Amino acid sequence: MIRRCPQETVDELYEAGLMQMMQPLRYGGSELNLDVVADVAMTLAAGCASTSWVWMNLATHSWNIGQFSEEAQDDIWGVDPRALAATGLAFPCGRAKRVSGGFRLSGRWPFGSGVDAASWLLVGAQIEGTDAPLERWMFLVPKDDFRSLDNWHSFGLAGTGSHDVEIRDVFVPEHRSVRPEILAAGRECPGARINRSPVYRLPAYSAFGFALSAVPLGAARAALDQFTAGARTRASTFSASRIAEMVPVQLRVAEAAANISFAETAYWTDLRELVALTESGEAVGDDAKLRWKRDLAFAVTLSKRAVELLLSASGGAALSTHNSLQRNFRDVYAASSHIALTWDVQAAMYGRHALGIAMEPGALI
Repeated sequence: MIRRCPQETVDELYEAGLMQMMQPLRYGGSELNLDVVADVAMTLAAGCASTSWVWMNLATHSWNIGQFSEEAQDDIWGVDPRALAATGLAFPCGRAKRVSGGFRLSGRWPFGSGVDAASWLLVGAQIEGTDAPLERWMFLVPKDDFRSLDNWHSFGLAGTGSHDVEIRDVFVPEHRSVRPEILAAGRECPGARINRSPVYRLPAYSAFGFALSAVPLGAARAALDQFTAGARTRASTFSASRIAEMVPVQLRVAEAAANISFAETAYWTDLRELVALTESGEAVGDDAKLRWKRDLAFAVTLSKRAVELLLSASGGAALSTHNSLQRNFRDVYAASSHIALTWDVQAAMYGRHALGIAMEPGALI
């Protein structure tokens, strides 16, 4: 098992035009918005959630690069229009020091999904030697300056190659850096003044959850479709009666379908609202951002519940590694562990805001 998305698959996704969906037009991309990307991510997840997760990460990071300065974009796509970026966004994992013309950057970041197919890395770090308690920046770093540590061994999303990534004391010029608060707001990103599509005005931290959650929602829907198709004809090992005729199975199918239906309805309602707001040029307030983050985490929780129900109705047959249901179960659970999709984290943030308590210092929404 290679534990990553094969390069042949990455090449096929690129040749199909999928990798360039959020890349700026002036570099050969399509500048499409998140609703189109989400639809593709769900479709890919029905076949392989790991492939969908890698594609989603690499394709959406072109949107983030498109929010950087023109000079940064030229450094990347002016040299190689096919360039892709992985990420390491845990700010405490990186340290940067201001020097003449830029920064010296070091760190080790977990969960660099798709890093082996990437020629650039987008990372976050805290700034040393400053009086500001939480001064953080984001940086774009070329492949020669980072190292994939090949340590991804996971029971779910096992083929994403989400290795730790290490950078040791490299120089990053000023123009390849940006404050995360700028990306969180979206509207004032340097790239939004160059690339005119509304996609480059998306608020990065609240919008990225839509890309992430599309994968477990797509995998859960696939699990339901596959289970119902198989149960219609499968007979019980012990009684020879049809699985579909068993009332407990019928109840679990109904509940799983309801969970997925409610999750999808909330997802698409919120995503269409986000797209409409950014296309209109309106600012996105904290009320909407936190509500979306709450809904996405809850939608993924419903997807987890759905695959649990289906697995419990499948008996021993689902334990086989050849059965796609157990893989969907593992992948949905792995995706749900992402902090943007973790119910306790997002629910607490929403509840805090709803109850009139100020966000914790440094919270990026």
